Amino acid sequence: MTDLASVPSPGPAASDAGAARTVRRVDVVPHTHWDREWYSPYPTFRLRLVDLLDELLPRLEADTGFAHFQLDGQMAVVDDYLGLRPDEAGRLRSLAAQGRLSMGPWYVLPDEFLVSGETHVRNLQLGLRKAEAFGGAMPVGYLPDMFGHIAQMPQLLVQFGFTDAVVWRGVPSSIDGPQFWWIAPDGSRVRAEYLPAGYGNGSELPHDAGAVREKIEIFRLLQGPLVGDPLLLMAGMDHEVPPAHLSAVIAELNEREAARTEGDAYELTIRSLAEHLADAPTGHLPELHGEMRSGLRANVLMGVASNRVDVKQAAARAERTLERVAEPLAALWLGEPERWLPVFDAAWLDVIRNAAHDSICACSHDEVVDAVLHRYAESTRLAQGVADRAVEAAAARMASPGVVVLNATARPRTDVVEIDIPGPADGEPVEHPAVQVLAAVPAVEEIDGAVGDEAPMRLALAALAEHPDTRSIRIEDDGAASGATITAHLLADHADDAVTPADALALVGQRATEDPELALRLVVHRRDPSRHVLALAADVPGYGWARWEPVEPAHPVSAEGELGLANGLVTVVADPTDGTFSVDGVAGFGRLVDDGDAGDTYNWCPPEVDVVVDAPTSVEVTRTEAGPIRGRLVVRSTYVIPERCAIDGQEGMTTGWAGGETYRRVGEVTQVFTTTVEVRADDPTVRVTTSWDQRARDHRLRVHLPLPGPAASSRAEDAYAVVERPLWIEGGPNEWGVPTFPSRRFVQAGGLTVTHEGLCEYELVGLTAPDGTIVPDTTGMTAEQGAALGVAPPEGTTAHALALTLVRATGWLSRGPMPSRPQPAGPFDRLEGAQALRPLSLRYAIRLDGDDVVDPHALADHVWNPLLPAVAPGGGDLGDRGSRLQVDGDDGRGVRSGALDVDAVLQDTDGRLVVRAHATGDHGAVLALPGRTGAVVDLRGRELDTFTGVLEVDPHRIVTVRLD
Repeated sequence: MTDLASVPSPGPAASDAGAARTVRRVDVVPHTHWDREWYSPYPTFRLRLVDLLDELLPRLEADTGFAHFQLDGQMAVVDDYLGLRPDEAGRLRSLAAQGRLSMGPWYVLPDEFLVSGETHVRNLQLGLRKAEAFGGAMPVGYLPDMFGHIAQMPQLLVQFGFTDAVVWRGVPSSIDGPQFWWIAPDGSRVRAEYLPAGYGNGSELPHDAGAVREKIEIFRLLQGPLVGDPLLLMAGMDHEVPPAHLSAVIAELNEREAARTEGDAYELTIRSLAEHLADAPTGHLPELHGEMRSGLRANVLMGVASNRVDVKQAAARAERTLERVAEPLAALWLGEPERWLPVFDAAWLDVIRNAAHDSICACSHDEVVDAVLHRYAESTRLAQGVADRAVEAAAARMASPGVVVLNATARPRTDVVEIDIPGPADGEPVEHPAVQVLAAVPAVEEIDGAVGDEAPMRLALAALAEHPDTRSIRIEDDGAASGATITAHLLADHADDAVTPADALALVGQRATEDPELALRLVVHRRDPSRHVLALAADVPGYGWARWEPVEPAHPVSAEGELGLANGLVTVVADPTDGTFSVDGVAGFGRLVDDGDAGDTYNWCPPEVDVVVDAPTSVEVTRTEAGPIRGRLVVRSTYVIPERCAIDGQEGMTTGWAGGETYRRVGEVTQVFTTTVEVRADDPTVRVTTSWDQRARDHRLRVHLPLPGPAASSRAEDAYAVVERPLWIEGGPNEWGVPTFPSRRFVQAGGLTVTHEGLCEYELVGLTAPDGTIVPDTTGMTAEQGAALGVAPPEGTTAHALALTLVRATGWLSRGPMPSRPQPAGPFDRLEGAQALRPLSLRYAIRLDGDDVVDPHALADHVWNPLLPAVAPGGGDLGDRGSRLQVDGDDGRGVRSGALDVDAVLQDTDGRLVVRAHATGDHGAVLALPGRTGAVVDLRGRELDTFTGVLEVDPHRIVTVRLD
């Protein structure tokens, strides 16, 4: 997609009358920018794609002057077309072989911040693999419309063999020319070509040669020093086919320019992007390190990180289940790659398709977002299904019967598991210091029955659904003619005096027909009594297993006062006056702050008359569990917040701010927020879940988390990197520089670490200047303050809280004009889904040990990748404890002892194990896989070096090893 924001840059006149003739080369790259789905659903755009290519391809063949066309750098366009036009594959292949058509390298053009590093890798791998059938991909790191760029993208491109990138959004004011060296945290660099006016500066070239010349000169005039030599004219736009007169008008203009005797004369040539970049300069270029998120010259559309939180949650779950559960479990326990790789290919295809920027950002038609959620759900279910089979296969390998616990992550882990254990035996107490009993299940138990015609259905429900292990049923009938009582004994084994469940249902059905007052009693008989418990699984090896044995926690959870929990490592106390809670004496966690949002799916924008609600009308606190394994506080806070935003004198919202009209928050809606605060034994982490039925419109709800110490910056996860960010972000006249930043799984500031599930937007708030004055943050700002954003606060300013966005509800795909973004970013489409009017349950976890102690990667794995218990039948070949892949690491609970994060463990098509990891710190790391050998490979699988069990990894470097 594109928007209308491109800031003119002052520059010299394009030509000087009377000057000597100077020939300036103009490289014209005909292309289309293709959004698979956006303001219309995918099938609608797909048919438009068929129309476009059905018309374009014959014209490309017939017009030799139309030398080249670029299919937007993504292979999904080819797949989508050939899925409906399979007979055209030969034509595409022929044109590509002639150099007339370029495609790839991506499968889809992704958003860079909102998907994982592995998704980027699989996206490029799939795109390159698909392009091989057509002679190969365009050798350019094409990034034309991403909403900013991640720090590690240069390293990803280099490891795929690219030397050049093409970028638009996010380039900061420090770059004042058309090319620069873009450098990743590990030092990898690519030459970046900057598109100062976006990818459509040559869109809709006129029929008239003079008008084409004028278009070029206006571009040079407006963009000045940002225009390269040769000049790059991107002749295309969203879903646009180049005009039929393209080659003719270029030929006519060249003929005219050849006759020009003074001033600038233009020589236009249709070329590929790769051909243009081959002549671009490499010497004396400025350098840019790390990510690009400036809104100075082009909108980076900062609000997409918080739009449609349900999509972000679904993405987090799907990627986590694929990358950190299913793939490693399958690779280590299932084998048979020919059986499981097609399943993973199908799951990854859904995740990759959803990585497209208009898809994961959810700045799209409601029907599109429904499809995105469906794809994530299907991918997650496929991955989870494979993971379940791997757990079963692992349990079957155990020599001893009983509960076994699997660890799908690299680090040794101790964590809480929920399991079933025998007992208690007669005379034995139900409770035990090593477990927390959630439910005691006796060997014989009477459950609810039924009367009359409800009796057969009740028996069926009990035998088939509630107790599916029922093998037979013994019937006792008192034989009364009326008002009889039948007792059905549900047995876990076959018995001589019992009948099958089907026969029992038939008998009870017949008796209920005969006796409308029949009473049915149900008695469940189990083989043994059991207890459903919480327990610690201690020191489970990385990528390994351990037989579960009872172990008493060193730091059990217990009640602390009337409304608190403690375990010796952390203390949490709820405040019944405002619904917040303290952690180790630091008060104010969980403070909910609600403000208005009259923006759209791309950008937050406060109404001109805002109402900020930051206190509940009532609070109820209950301690529902008090240990010893887990403790929980449940805080129910009632808030009365405005129901929506509206314009004075108008019933509904309109597309923009008109003269003299005022947006304000109106109406009232009562919202009850249930926040569950959880503390576990032997763990200093505090887990939090906030749930409510979301009924308010046009608002932003954030949770404020106090910082133990003041902070002048934050550290957050991007793909394969932890990026440090200041308190501000560069904005421009077309977009406020709102300092809300994205994070993949975690953010750290001021001694606080927060890890979350799909809550991708955060901001440091509570800003104070060195002289003690308050520096406004975005909450409740005026339009004048917003316009001033993008200017750094006074040196020495510090933040005292972190605001994590829980939900941002809006009613428009795009709007305009509005103060935070004067120009629209897309069509003015009303949306209902973007209001997020549904039950929501959002999760995050916090640690207060300090940035220098907590390894946030280990903490994220610990919180979001639970240990996996299973029941082993016994008789296998494996002992009580072991590892399928030993990787040096830490204790798995977030205490830093290394600087390496394992990102992927999978099998390739030859059954070889592939391990990918990256060094997370500034001092490098060591990847040690004892007893393993193989090759170090790049992201395309090309061998770089041998691997003999130990590999030194440079700081921030991504490494992949393929094991023998």
